[in-house]
Amino acid sequence: MKISQILSSVLLVLLASTSANAADAITGNESKATAAANEEQVREGKIINLQLDELTKQGGKYAYLQLSQKNRMSPFAVGVEANGAVIVLEVPKRETKATLTDKVLKLREMLKLAADGGKFVAGALFVQAKVPHQGIQVDGVAIELEHIKGLSIVRFSPYDLDLKSQKIKFRTPVDKDKPVVFFKDAKKKFNKA
Repeated sequence: MKISQILSSVLLVLLASTSANAADAITGNESKATAAANEEQVREGKIINLQLDELTKQGGKYAYLQLSQKNRMSPFAVGVEANGAVIVLEVPKRETKATLTDKVLKLREMLKLAADGGKFVAGALFVQAKVPHQGIQVDGVAIELEHIKGLSIVRFSPYDLDLKSQKIKFRTPVDKDKPVVFFKDAKKKFNKA
């Protein structure tokens, strides 16, 4: 065998080995990038869940307080800021002539303005409601729940009220997807950033 043939064979083996190592390095980097992206998604999901949990917890407490004291509740909204601060919004009490529909529309507007202004990352509107189920009207709280990252549901939380003890027992809620309202424009701005 000639030296040139040996060098060609060695060069061919080196190129093949280098290509294999480069492919392994690329695959390893892709795996690391995929793992990092998955880890980021999990972390982001946990943050979203914490924000939504805080939103429903604080709103639930306020709904419970109103229902247990008056057996009714005025609609209200709750927003969560990026730092986790929770803000309760109500239509001013001086708006005595405002109908339930007027109040709901005003609260939706307030949530949308806060979302568009970048103040809230999550928001919910709480309204007392009755829903027909198996031929009877079921009392509950309807919650329009949204997050800037895309979650948008309406949750109906049925409850039973014992008037004597003024105790309320919430039953298992039912969730249904709904179109994004509060964060529709804010989501577009968020995705561009």
